[in-house]
Amino acid sequence: MKHTLTLSIFLGTCILAAPASAGWLDNLAGTQAKTEKAATTATATQSNDLVGSVMSQLGLNQTQAEGGLGSLLGLAQSSLGTTDYSKLAASIPNADSLLAAAPKLDSKSGVSGLLSKAGDLGSSLQGSAMVLDAFEKLGISKDLAMPMINIAKSYLDTNGTEGTSDLLMKGLNSLL
Repeated sequence: MKHTLTLSIFLGTCILAAPASAGWLDNLAGTQAKTEKAATTATATQSNDLVGSVMSQLGLNQTQAEGGLGSLLGLAQSSLGTTDYSKLAASIPNADSLLAAAPKLDSKSGVSGLLSKAGDLGSSLQGSAMVLDAFEKLGISKDLAMPMINIAKSYLDTNGTEGTSDLLMKGLNSLL
């Protein structure tokens, strides 16, 4: 009987103490979640540096800046080989989300649609026409294409790996 009472007291104490030690586990998990969130925020901030520069220097909203940059990256992607584009995209945080922000265009409408009917010469110019069609769909003046390219080039000169700004210019050659 004495052992049963001692065992009951011991188990009761363990049960009551368990929630106190569970808080330690919560803190540990919370610290890890905060660390992961900080890393994600750092990457988003770098991407936001490029998007923010485009917004502030060209007077565009976030949707326009992301869509415009995405359309430029789309042209670079179609112009560069897989290896070169991968190097370029690796220097631009969230490049995939910028690509996704570019407006979806019908290749048979707008200037790019007209060029698709013009044979070989038209097809060589179609990529740059699609960028300009995307700018128009986003409400961005076509005159802002070159300043946006210069902002992206400057960003890559400062933050990208060696040669990535040259890859950007090579990929956008048909637009220049």
